[in-house]
Amino acid sequence: MDVTMNLTKLRLSACLFTSFAFLSACTGTNNNGSGRPVSVVVAPMAVHTSYFKDKQSNDFRSLDQSVSKDPNFDAFTLWFYHCFADFQTEDEHVDDTAGASSVRLKIKSLQVRLSCPVTVWMSHDASALVRAHEKGHVFICRKIYDIAPAVVREAASGVVGMSFNGMGSNIGEARRMAVAQAEGEIAQAFRDKVVGRADQISINYDRLCYDEIARNDQSEATQQKNAEESCQQYIEP
Repeated sequence: MDVTMNLTKLRLSACLFTSFAFLSACTGTNNNGSGRPVSVVVAPMAVHTSYFKDKQSNDFRSLDQSVSKDPNFDAFTLWFYHCFADFQTEDEHVDDTAGASSVRLKIKSLQVRLSCPVTVWMSHDASALVRAHEKGHVFICRKIYDIAPAVVREAASGVVGMSFNGMGSNIGEARRMAVAQAEGEIAQAFRDKVVGRADQISINYDRLCYDEIARNDQSEATQQKNAEESCQQYIEP
């Protein structure tokens, strides 16, 4: 999703990119290594600041080789919510006859791994207000990332014990189709309650900041206040 808002009084704007990656793997064992049907491993949120035309950083998140400064804005923040699920399954029925394969498998347990790299892009001479505004976006990313483990744990628990059917040209393909259905259940919850919520909060945050700057309120403190208020509106206590 690409949202660009130009706040003309200060040329302060936010160009927001949200990405969701969900990768899955399927094994035939019943143990996810934790002794529990669902385990969630959360990597610390990685925040990186990079500068336009800065070629010194080798950090893959900086995207130095592909991002250049747009004259219409002074800064933007990119965030990526990543979710990797490793499913442990049990075959309940396998049919590999008549030139095609079908399988019915049960989800026994799974491990989910989460990560969230965030890159703040700005000019070296960005104003204090611009820097404060981007910090607001990082604050929102962190608040949403804090609730992500509970979201995926609930969604993953919902598929444990469920059975899914798959078909394909071979057994491996049939199993992947079946697991993809379980993956879809978790991915939908993650998109709705994590990625979609981050989008909505950030859009609201930019709107609040735009309104205050339009009223000539250019205080750095209002950036954090607006970020907190936006989070309170869309995140249940």
